[in-house]
Amino acid sequence: MNTNMNEPTTNPLHDAYLTSRLDELKGELSRMKAPDALEAALTAEFRRRHAKARRPALWWMPPLALAATVALVSWMVHAPIVLQQPTPAIDDLVAGESDPGPFLALRPLERIALEPGATVVATEFPRALLADWGLPVSPERASEPVRAEMLYSAQGEPLAVRLLD
Repeated sequence: MNTNMNEPTTNPLHDAYLTSRLDELKGELSRMKAPDALEAALTAEFRRRHAKARRPALWWMPPLALAATVALVSWMVHAPIVLQQPTPAIDDLVAGESDPGPFLALRPLERIALEPGATVVATEFPRALLADWGLPVSPERASEPVRAEMLYSAQGEPLAVRLLD
């Protein structure tokens, strides 16, 4: 007799009987089907309860759009926009105004001479700024704008200025 209760008894006849009964139950259950209305109600309830837990199908789109926006803005801020002006014809240069004058260097001349991609930009600034550079300015005209051309490096650093009026 078996004294240990943790050790299962192995009766081959009993195992065969259980196996045959379970096979019968399996066959009967495979032929049974839940009513369509009950199955639809259970499916709808299951989807309603677990709808919040599902991640949206396109969850990756907002982070990708944010990363692309940050990259685009940082590129735009880092590289200033330079509008290319059409090069004037030789006849226009000959018939045009005389040379407006030299540039006043804001950086050492060696630095300006070595700059490969310098760009000239037309601008205006208050005449009072000339006094900050040590140039004489009439107090009556200090608030008037001054037209000038600025020479910028490829990185956007001002290299020289030329006063036009």
